[in-house]
Amino acid sequence: MSPSKALDNLYAAGLIHPSREHSRQATLPSENESQEVANLVTQQTNNDTADVMLLKRWNGKLLAEQFGLPGMELEIERAVEQVQKTIEIEGEKTDTSTTTEEQALSDGEKK
Repeated sequence: MSPSKALDNLYAAGLIHPSREHSRQATLPSENESQEVANLVTQQTNNDTADVMLLKRWNGKLLAEQFGLPGMELEIERAVEQVQKTIEIEGEKTDTSTTTEEQALSDGEKK
């Protein structure tokens, strides 16, 4: 499967701009801007070992409009919400296990 330049541009624009309105009014991201966004995502994902959100709910409308699929807006928004919740839950699990490990180490040092 070949990469989609349109999707790349929409993902990058969604990460660069703070709102749907800003994204709509802005020009398409340059190749350099898209690469900067890709580099930032790589950093945020700890070199692709962690999950981060690449879309916001408002991106659903832009994606649906771009591809002429108005029914997809709601589906994209739901998917974004589900992924966001999953990432939050996974983050909480990681925080809890880190705290438990730190507590165990601390208890071991006290003995």
